Amino acid sequence: MDPITGSGEAKTVLVVDDDPDVRQVVSWALEDAGFEVHTAPDGYDALSRASTHPPAVVVLDVGLPNADGTLVAARLREVCGQSLPIVVMTADGRAAEKARRAGAFAYLHKPFEDQALIETVRRGLTIT
Repeated sequence: MDPITGSGEAKTVLVVDDDPDVRQVVSWALEDAGFEVHTAPDGYDALSRASTHPPAVVVLDVGLPNADGTLVAARLREVCGQSLPIVVMTADGRAAEKARRAGAFAYLHKPFEDQALIETVRRGLTIT
């Protein structure tokens, strides 16, 4: 079920974070809100998953260990289209700068409230 329109299939969100606990908590919050969630622990897995199941929105930790988050965002757009909405999440104080460099429409400072995450992802669905 689409959490925006209430009809059709759920919109897919790809959550990319190297911390398995963060991936799980974010997944649970989004699934409880009606989204279909795919997860990836790194940029390489994210690109692979996006090429087989293009997401409607990406929630991306830009502090990935094996690939720069900005590069991952650019590659995801090559795979899924330039209009792919990306939400950057980070624990440091430079979230706005990192989001701008990644071309993200929004950012979240870790830790964040589930409702802020859900509202931000829903906003991303309206810009595609």
